[in-house]
Amino acid sequence: MFMLKKSILFALFIFLFSVLLFSQSQAVIQGKVIDKDTKDPLPAYITIKDTDYGSSADYDGTFQLILDSTEIQELIVLEVFQLGYKRQEVEARLGKDILIEMELEPLPPHEVVVTADSLVAEETVQATVTLKKMDVYTLPGTAADPIYTTQVLPGVNSLPDSSSMLIRGGSPDEVAYYFDGIEIDNPFLTGSLHEAYFSIFNNQVIDGFRVSTSGFSTKFGDAFSGVMNISVKDFLSLGEGGFGLSIMGLNSYVGLPIKKVGSFVASYNRGHSGLMTKINNRGESEFETEHIFAKLNIRVNKNTSLRILGLRDNYDFSHDSGFESRSRNTIAGFSLTSTLSQNMVSTFTLSRVSHHAAYEIPDTFKENFNDDALQFRWDTSLELEKHYLEFGADIQRRNLDFFFTYDGLHKDPEAKGTRYGFYFSDKFRVTDQVYFTLGARFNALSLKGMKVNFVPRFSLAYFISPKDILRFSVGLHHQYGDYFTLQQNDLRTKKAGHVSLTYDRISDDLDLRVTLYNKEYWSLFLYQGTQINNTGSGFARGAELYIKRKHPKYDVFFVYNYLSSKRREHEVQILTTSPYEISHSLTGIFQYKFKTGTLGIRFSYATGLPYTPLAGREWDEINNVFIPIWGEPYSQRYPSYQRLDVNGSKNVNFHKRLIVFYFGITNLFNRKNILQYEYSSDYSIRSNTYSIFGRTIFVGIYIPFF
Repeated sequence: MFMLKKSILFALFIFLFSVLLFSQSQAVIQGKVIDKDTKDPLPAYITIKDTDYGSSADYDGTFQLILDSTEIQELIVLEVFQLGYKRQEVEARLGKDILIEMELEPLPPHEVVVTADSLVAEETVQATVTLKKMDVYTLPGTAADPIYTTQVLPGVNSLPDSSSMLIRGGSPDEVAYYFDGIEIDNPFLTGSLHEAYFSIFNNQVIDGFRVSTSGFSTKFGDAFSGVMNISVKDFLSLGEGGFGLSIMGLNSYVGLPIKKVGSFVASYNRGHSGLMTKINNRGESEFETEHIFAKLNIRVNKNTSLRILGLRDNYDFSHDSGFESRSRNTIAGFSLTSTLSQNMVSTFTLSRVSHHAAYEIPDTFKENFNDDALQFRWDTSLELEKHYLEFGADIQRRNLDFFFTYDGLHKDPEAKGTRYGFYFSDKFRVTDQVYFTLGARFNALSLKGMKVNFVPRFSLAYFISPKDILRFSVGLHHQYGDYFTLQQNDLRTKKAGHVSLTYDRISDDLDLRVTLYNKEYWSLFLYQGTQINNTGSGFARGAELYIKRKHPKYDVFFVYNYLSSKRREHEVQILTTSPYEISHSLTGIFQYKFKTGTLGIRFSYATGLPYTPLAGREWDEINNVFIPIWGEPYSQRYPSYQRLDVNGSKNVNFHKRLIVFYFGITNLFNRKNILQYEYSSDYSIRSNTYSIFGRTIFVGIYIPFF
């Protein structure tokens, strides 16, 4: 209780400080952007020249810019940007609406998404699968967590109850995570394939993120199936923030522009599951979380900026059975970005990322894991007339320590390695309709010897029309895998070849994507007796369908994934169904938008994951115990998964202050989804392990600062 009071006082202090410091008079410029020929509205991006003030127009083309008293002038010059159109400078006057007509022009290479990425950001790039940033909050079943939100994207096959991302049949550790240019090897509070725990990222400070499912940039190494690249809010022109309370605890956020210097972004969240578990009749376990984040942006001069950020995330869990788990995640980093010329930018990033996790049953079992990484990155982009060049290098020094004790048995292995990488790519325009990306990456790891790996990639985007795009990508991907395994065995990197073909249809009221893909695995780790070699193999093949119907009053999402995947890996000696194969999954979302709120409903379905059945048991006379006899590996499936979620929000004005009330209900019909089977010590009784998401109710209130 003391910590809760302390947290509330801390958040209120941020609120009062920011309001007193940054309250100011305002003026408004508003207007509409349309296509000069068709007169169709355009969701262009409008900025005030030589300032940081900017805003995206809505789908009806209307926009509004808010100025403070220090920026008010009689005549304002606007800069207008829209993908595929000539950039314009337009004069505007306060108090008068303005109509802006834009003309088409060839796209500059850097603005074309050549690969079939999925974006969560503002819709300012030519990509079909794009969600607005507010969708992360308002879509049902996402829990306002960026990684949970990815489960509504095509190519992500994860069950809604799983924190881990399964991309196109890949395992959870085949996905790389980047947070403001910093590689994060442990992005979750804690978790596994069959548990639902949140990520360490606070959505309030996130500006956007991109999920790449194939053909991803060569700047990302040591990733097999996909990349999630998260960006944090940067320089702000206006103050923003909020303070909220829910049955989980409190959350607070503030973003403050610092005049002529930069900006400051910070958040503090603290939660306890006690009230929620009581309301939902699940008091056998409880957990507590604390999240602190801060980022300072400083303009060193007109060509250079410095960013310093820090994150700390704590998680504590306990169960009536005596089981306890704890995790601590810490990120500290700074980056220096310099505009070396009008068309060349370089960023240098130095960071340290630490992860500690502990699991314990008193007097029975104890496990501790420490992962500490020191990283350096150099990224440069050079924009020429028809070419957009990217090149750079990265170094990661990683130390891992694992301690395990059970029934008198102790293990304490360590692993240390330094990974080196260099990449380059050239995205160039062949014609006004055809764009290519050619790139490659060189990787090396000093762990047990050091071998250099060459990783080439190629992508193409063909604009059949301004609204119809065909994308193709092919590339080679390497991943080193577990450092402990590599240290003890003479192994090569695991390899995968990706081929993907995507058709996109982008229009004002409908977005459509159809994708076919194939992934071939080889050099996977295979356990044969006491030896481990690179003779494992596998494949993942599938199709994806994404439809988004957009309307001023409602949005409709539909995502379907089909997957066929087999693997020969680890202890499995034959090519058989992959343990990560979810053959069919679909998500349907309907979100209605009121004038002062939203109401959404989501249905999720997925075929169950494969498992190895128990064929019988036999008595071990030497050890006087029953031992299991397992059937064919991954030859049966758990029951299909189904879940219905609803959520809603209501905005209320109280004494000229906006207040947002919200609620959510996961698994409305309380379906008992089985995630795995467990067996008694003598293997005579099988019991079901159900998803922790029975019917669960969330309610809360949020008060924006500004």
